[in-house]
Amino acid sequence: MSHTLIPRLTTGDALARFTLVESALRSGRNAADLVIDEAGVAVPHPTGGSAPTASVLGRWRAEVMESLRDVKTGSVNDNAMHSMRLGQAISEVIDPSPSDAAHDGGWAFLSLNLFPDILEARWPLKDGRLPKDRWIGKQAGRDRNYLKLAWRRWQLLGPVMVEFNEPFGEDEFGSLLERQAVARNVRLVRFAAREVATYQGAFGRNDFTRALMMGLTAMTGPLQLDVLDDHELEALVRATAMQIDPHSSGLGA
Repeated sequence: MSHTLIPRLTTGDALARFTLVESALRSGRNAADLVIDEAGVAVPHPTGGSAPTASVLGRWRAEVMESLRDVKTGSVNDNAMHSMRLGQAISEVIDPSPSDAAHDGGWAFLSLNLFPDILEARWPLKDGRLPKDRWIGKQAGRDRNYLKLAWRRWQLLGPVMVEFNEPFGEDEFGSLLERQAVARNVRLVRFAAREVATYQGAFGRNDFTRALMMGLTAMTGPLQLDVLDDHELEALVRATAMQIDPHSSGLGA
């Protein structure tokens, strides 16, 4: 399948653009006024698809912004919904190619050039500074670009979030995916997410999620979880949840 490729910022260009955006916001500029809907210095990979025109970039922006028109940020629930809707919009509107999704320069371009107002709504100035990890990502620190994580969350957990109308917060998403021993097993993560989405018990949901994933990680030693069928995986997740909280009501209760 041929994709329209995302322009990519080099690390140097991303840092320079970040400094400019941060300074402009600090001086009181509106983030929407900082949008650049053309490739400029950003260059897409020369193979695997076609470079986007200004009209394509404009369409991406218009459609993603429309999908967030009635979504707020601020509370934990609002922020979780914002991330879910954003990830869905990126997936459906931009549909990053595998190579673009793996390249941090594309995510930096989208954050700093095409959607600075989305980033500013969720990760604004704090003490006059913007969080580089959230605005740029791995090129400038930890692999925490907000658009990238929202897209990845939708790719992995979209079916669960739609099924239960239950967006996952930053902490829950981190707990579900932070342990590599289970994160690569998408079926297992989705069954665990379904258990979390329906959990009602004595623990806070964040604490329950961490405990559940620790318990499942411990099972990767004696068991080869990849070979279990869906019914067996679901039963394993439910049994692990019951060990954590015997009186919980969840998906299989």
